[in-house]
Amino acid sequence: MFRKEIAVRTTITTFWSIVLSIFGFGLTSTLMAAETPLPAVVAETWACSYKEGKDWGDKSKARDHLVAQMDKAGLKKARVIHWTQRKGMAPVDTVWFEIHANVGAMAAASDAWDASGIAAASDAQFGKVEDCTAGLSAIRPFHQQPDNSDDEGDDTTLVANLACNFKEGHGPEDMADLARHMGSVMTGFGADGPGFAAVRQPITSGPNYPDLFIFSVFDDMTHWSKYVMQLFGTEDGQRMRRHMEAVVDCDISLWDSQEIITADGE
Repeated sequence: MFRKEIAVRTTITTFWSIVLSIFGFGLTSTLMAAETPLPAVVAETWACSYKEGKDWGDKSKARDHLVAQMDKAGLKKARVIHWTQRKGMAPVDTVWFEIHANVGAMAAASDAWDASGIAAASDAQFGKVEDCTAGLSAIRPFHQQPDNSDDEGDDTTLVANLACNFKEGHGPEDMADLARHMGSVMTGFGADGPGFAAVRQPITSGPNYPDLFIFSVFDDMTHWSKYVMQLFGTEDGQRMRRHMEAVVDCDISLWDSQEIITADGE
């Protein structure tokens, strides 16, 4: 667990909201399990904005210091994905995702980090570069190309991220049908569909925070543009858009995504 934040401004939702998030935003039936064998994971997140004059070059040095200190302390590293905003009006420059298989794995990593004694030095390195808000989310994949995985490797990929709020009369219980519909349509688009797509449900939240995020991963802008043309140019795409518009109200932003720390054992 990487404690890069200057101050944590998030609040924990109720216990039942956390359970609902982790086990699929109301997807407790076998409906999604039958069509989506991909497991949900838990992600610690840090939504950050660079300080004046700082950029990824400075942050990568803090990352290198962190990795070196973890190796020295004998801590097991989790997988880390880093997003940098390319286009949009999201209120932060970057998002750092530390991925854990489940809540238990996250808790064990957190306790080991607390006991290591390296937190203060690591926090100081990141604190020179950026201001961050820490959070916790459940990520539920609902689509993956047969010849693709969510492993983005060392190459930069493009993420289309939708920050969404449920419309009046709708809520987490509507996500089973919507996610199933979206996954089916994306699969039907073949190579023009995203390589990977998931819903990220915040476990921690705050005032005016989105209810959920829906994100899709593409090779590059050309790949994303082909998907957009399918959404607007096919009957299946238009039905999917209408279904989404009936349930959620979303703002889109585009992000460059890269794996910046590989999990030990991978």
